[in-house]
Amino acid sequence: AAAMVCCSRTRTFCGAPVSRSRSCSSWELAACHSSTAAGLAQQTRIAIVASRFNGFIVERLVEGALDVLRRVGGSAQHTTIVRCPGAFEIPPLARRCVESGRFDAVLCLGAVIRGATPHFDYVAGEAAKGIAQVAMGSSIPVVFGVLTTETIEQAVERAGTKAGNKGADAALAALEMISLYRQMADKAWPHD
Repeated sequence: AAAMVCCSRTRTFCGAPVSRSRSCSSWELAACHSSTAAGLAQQTRIAIVASRFNGFIVERLVEGALDVLRRVGGSAQHTTIVRCPGAFEIPPLARRCVESGRFDAVLCLGAVIRGATPHFDYVAGEAAKGIAQVAMGSSIPVVFGVLTTETIEQAVERAGTKAGNKGADAALAALEMISLYRQMADKAWPHD
């Protein structure tokens, strides 16, 4: 029987049953463990909390997340998108999604781009702190997918061009975390 193993490079449990130890990059993880992700996506309910501010970037993140969920067998009927004004408003909506009991994971997607004022520091910091607080008090995965960049160009790069799509990465992280949470709920965890 296959056993859950620790990824030797990251020193974390990859959440998928595999027959031997191996290191996984995020994209290798998607390919290597796609059967696990596919099984999960078909039976999970995901909430995506997405900010409307910097919408031209956030929409690409949402599209990336939805693409990953579709590719591994998820359906639109199991995904709920909740829109909010900006990144600062993401944490309370994420908390409401968790408290509703309707979801297996919550993805928090937004984009905060530095401007000429200190506003960036307050919004980015509080969004990160708030999402982390929700995640720490939650019995389901709450995934941080808020871009915090110096320039619009950096945001564009992380929303589907040079640096991949961080919305897609957040969806993969959510599926992996769902798997880990379920395995940890198993009385026999960790498996030898």
